[in-house]
Amino acid sequence: MNGADPGPRWGAVEEDAESTAAAYRERGWRALTAHPGDVNPVPDTARIDVLLPGSEFEEALSAVEDAAIDGVDVYAGAAGGVAYRLVVAIDEAAEVVLCVPTYLRDGDLASLRAAAEASGSLTVRLRPLDDRDHVEIAVDDPAVFFDAPEA
Repeated sequence: MNGADPGPRWGAVEEDAESTAAAYRERGWRALTAHPGDVNPVPDTARIDVLLPGSEFEEALSAVEDAAIDGVDVYAGAAGGVAYRLVVAIDEAAEVVLCVPTYLRDGDLASLRAAAEASGSLTVRLRPLDDRDHVEIAVDDPAVFFDAPEA
């Protein structure tokens, strides 16, 4: 998926991530929005790699250093052969939230879903270009990532 076009609705997904973070900020939370350069499925490890700009990655790493992500919400959409997911990782006690928009080609979903179901979770891995470190968000119920929302 490296360098793939994020599709026709990517701008709207990024706006949703920004507005979700803004709503948390209004409540006094530390809220960060990711702006991925690339989003790559890694089916053999039930993982999605999300490439972030260096300064943004450092901010995410700093935010979760003392946090313990205890909840993950996933908002889903699709258009033009692309599956969009907004992953919202929350630490209620620390009042920290990471809003991570993702995109995957529909063709990548089946193998990623099979791996996630076999392992019992899906990992969203945030990383900088030099891959020196990472932040991992575990989606313990992978079905919420893959199942389309009810109409």
